[in-house]
Amino acid sequence: MHFKALVIVLNVTPIFLMIFHTHIVLGLPSSSVSVNQPSEKFTFVKEWGSRGTGDGEFLRPHDLEFDNDDKHLYAVDRDGNRIQVFDKNGNFLFKFGEKGQGDGQFLVPYGLDVDARGHVWVADRGNHRVQQFDSNGNFISKFGNLDGHPSSLPGKFDNPRHVEVDRSLKYVYVVDSKNNRIQQFDINGKFVKVIGQLGNKPGEFNLPTTIEMDSKGNFFVNERGNERIQKFDSNWKPLLSWGTKGSSDNQFCHMEHIALDKHDNVYVTDPQSDPGCSKQPRVLKFDNNGNFITKFGSYGTKPGHFQDPEHLAIDNKGDVYVSDRSNNEILVFSPISNSKNG
Repeated sequence: MHFKALVIVLNVTPIFLMIFHTHIVLGLPSSSVSVNQPSEKFTFVKEWGSRGTGDGEFLRPHDLEFDNDDKHLYAVDRDGNRIQVFDKNGNFLFKFGEKGQGDGQFLVPYGLDVDARGHVWVADRGNHRVQQFDSNGNFISKFGNLDGHPSSLPGKFDNPRHVEVDRSLKYVYVVDSKNNRIQQFDINGKFVKVIGQLGNKPGEFNLPTTIEMDSKGNFFVNERGNERIQKFDSNWKPLLSWGTKGSSDNQFCHMEHIALDKHDNVYVTDPQSDPGCSKQPRVLKFDNNGNFITKFGSYGTKPGHFQDPEHLAIDNKGDVYVSDRSNNEILVFSPISNSKNG
């Protein structure tokens, strides 16, 4: 498999200057991209993928998720209606799924989660359901709308975008995006309760897209409609939120998705693509309480650049894997301390 590699140097300013905005330095030679950062550096390592239907090719890649030991990276090939599986170096391993409404088939698969057993749960957005597979992609079960039509009834979905299974394997949480709510099910797919409704108050949602749980059992949900991230405790009591629409370090513009690392830091893909925004796509990193740490990214088609960063996953080393749905690629960035490039 062919990889393109490039080093991106991200400059560091002293940590006590974190209150100042960072900026992307444009007009640099094609061999490097520099971004000023307050406290942390990331280096572009490699990328893989191109447009197509072959192994390792994509038609609009979306969610990425590692299994617990980082052996398998599951990648949603959204418009390819399949899941592709790679090792962490980008080598293709296997795939499963095809377009359809049957068991193990997809219609616009969107988000996924790998549970503590290694089972893979997929939000099958166009079929308005969730499907469960074993680690090899063998179909196990499904729940949601069996007729393929959207519904606002409890236990049914209208464009589910993401799914999260708790570590105790007791509950499954589904982002029911167009119904502007989270729904809770038991591990067998039995409906438990609805969480939230349309609005912009604490505990309300406007087009939620991702749900993640941290090591303490807190929930994080991002909302494209409100351009914010909300944090809840394990009983869904709102704890805090951050974000408004804009281009500063604590704002988002057409925010896509979030992921947490093993230290419970929160990473966000922010394309900045709406009118009036910077048009400079980026990944932002925050601590567990929403305090800005750093950001990286620059617009383009050259190695290490984004056009439309979609989803992301962080491995146990802290490397950040980002899917770019417009460039049909997966890109990998490492913290400088972890980088083999020095």
